[in-house]
Amino acid sequence: MRMNIQSLIATLGILFFSVNSSAQIALGFDLQVSDPARLISAMDEYTASQTGQSIPGTAILSQYVANGNSPATHNLAVFYPSVEGMDEAFLRNALSEDWAKLISELGAASTIILDVMFEPTGLTNGNSDAVTSELYASRWLVIDVTDEASFAAEWQELVDADPEGWDVNASLWRIIGRGDATGSHLISYQANNFSTLLSVRNSERPGIGSFQRAVNSISSVYSINMVNTVKIWTNQ
Repeated sequence: MRMNIQSLIATLGILFFSVNSSAQIALGFDLQVSDPARLISAMDEYTASQTGQSIPGTAILSQYVANGNSPATHNLAVFYPSVEGMDEAFLRNALSEDWAKLISELGAASTIILDVMFEPTGLTNGNSDAVTSELYASRWLVIDVTDEASFAAEWQELVDADPEGWDVNASLWRIIGRGDATGSHLISYQANNFSTLLSVRNSERPGIGSFQRAVNSISSVYSINMVNTVKIWTNQ
């Protein structure tokens, strides 16, 4: 699904998870970026502006290291502490010259490939303290789930059984606005670097066999992506 910059005007406010344990709603944008430096400069300027400073939220820019045949090069995720905070962002941005300039610059530097809205399920491995670097590495799995309660229970059992010394933060998110994109849920695994993230391969995780058998009939994997954090902007 390819979307133009007008979609961003309608939905983006001020992408992935360890610094946003309190987030209640989020927006995610896959971008094909032609000028990363220009995009980052535009985000810097907006975040420092009067409008940007008045809006509670955190934006995270990540670069895809491996994402199959998708033309997206980056992901921009925006997290809000509440739905009311997101509404406030939309209202303030609607009449803001700071916002208009940001949209113009983002449109010149990138093209939106797809956008989604998502929310936390509250399920994690309780290991958010493992991620201490802002430039952390992530592994994202987008999945379709037909029985959320059963899948969530099995996934929680799986991450609870992971090796104690594996310094990875895991969380399960629900996609609540996806248009015609595939995927009902997002699983995020984060670590300070890829060395740590990949120190335990999926096949080596205790209980992975029983987990796969249990969820095989109620879920399917849409994509598996490897991602590196580029920069975080926050005003919370």
